[in-house]
Amino acid sequence: MKAQTMMTVDTRELPWRETPHSGVRWKKVSFDGEASVVLLDFAPGASYEAHRHPGGESYFVISGSLRDGGRTYGEGTWVVHPPGSTHKPSSPEGCRLLVLLAAPIEPLGQS
Repeated sequence: MKAQTMMTVDTRELPWRETPHSGVRWKKVSFDGEASVVLLDFAPGASYEAHRHPGGESYFVISGSLRDGGRTYGEGTWVVHPPGSTHKPSSPEGCRLLVLLAAPIEPLGQS
């Protein structure tokens, strides 16, 4: 069994990175070669392309709201998508999310 060490990250010091999707940016909080933890920021009206989560996805809405799968999830909501799920999230008002991914996403193309 591999010993684990404590890790701390001050996300305020991390740079925002642009995505190919206008109005969506991200910060890499943690990545172990497959699983990752990221902060996602959606500007008002922004959306992310349709994609699949081979390992599933969990996210916490820190602020604002996210429209996903015909529902809107507001501040303080925890959402879990099972492995293999697909979606195309958007945010009419803008939002910030903490996202946990067990594996990299698979883009499905624009739809």
